[in-house]
This record gives sequence, structure tokens and C-alpha cells, in this order.
Amino acid sequence: MMKDKKMQFIRSTRITLMSIREEYYYEILKGEKHFEYRKKYCKEESLAYIYISKTKKAIVGKIWFGKPIIDVAEKIAQIAEKDQPGRYNSIKEYIGGNVGYAIPINKVELLNKISLKEIKDKYADFCPPQSYYYLDNKKHLLDFFVERELSSERESAN
Repeated sequence: MMKDKKMQFIRSTRITLMSIREEYYYEILKGEKHFEYRKKYCKEESLAYIYISKTKKAIVGKIWFGKPIIDVAEKIAQIAEKDQPGRYNSIKEYIGGNVGYAIPINKVELLNKISLKEIKDKYADFCPPQSYYYLDNKKHLLDFFVERELSSERESAN
């Protein structure tokens, strides 16, 4: 029953696998960072499985994102500065002369770590995202993540 509800939710939601630097992920967990900033992202609410590359090499959690604010670099940098004083210049420089995305963070959920090795053992051609990619294009991965999540929930219930 739980798997059916979860799969129904997944089919109706835009889902990504997103790479985030570890220090930013911890800022999100501590409630210090309320937006994720990107040069490009989807335009609707989404759910992202979070991959930390350099230090963890694993999927560590999920973030539910609100509808992104899409605007010029200066406006996105102003949002960053208001959210975390001192971030204006770095965000403006990161976005450059382009349009940027300030993606509101609505909810964070920690997951039992899914290591790069575990994923590659099952899917040898798996490549972690440089930034993000849509998992609706990689249904086998999404199914694996959901099944792994459900088995962790069953284990903790016992």
C-alpha cells in the first residue's frame, strides 16, 4: 500500500537527482539556507534526491523545492543576500549575465545513505550529475532509489 502511494506521488511530481556541495547541504539541514541557486532548473515545484560528490560520494537525502523564482542575476543575488548576508557577490558572479533560479527549500528529509558503489554495482553506467538531471528520464534509477528507501523504512519499523 505504501509503495503504491509513493509511486503515485512520484508519477505526478518532477523529480531530479541533484548534486550539492556538502557545506551547502549542511547549511540547509541547519536551517541557515532557504534557497538553492542554479543557472538552470525546472520551472515547477520538484523533489530532488541529493547527491554529495567529493566527500560522501552518496545520495544522502531528499529536498522538496517550491516553484523557483526566475530572474536576472542581480535580483537572484538580492534574494541570496537577504537569505544569507554576504552571498550577493558570489551568487551574482555564479549566475553571470544570465537568468538565474532561486529555488525555495520547503522540506528536507535525510535518507539512509546510498553509496556510489552500491549504485554502480547495480547500474555500472551510472554517472552522478554535474548539476542535476531529471529522473523521469531514468526510471530504473528512480525505481531503485524508491525501493531502497522503502526497504530502509521497513527495516526501521521492525
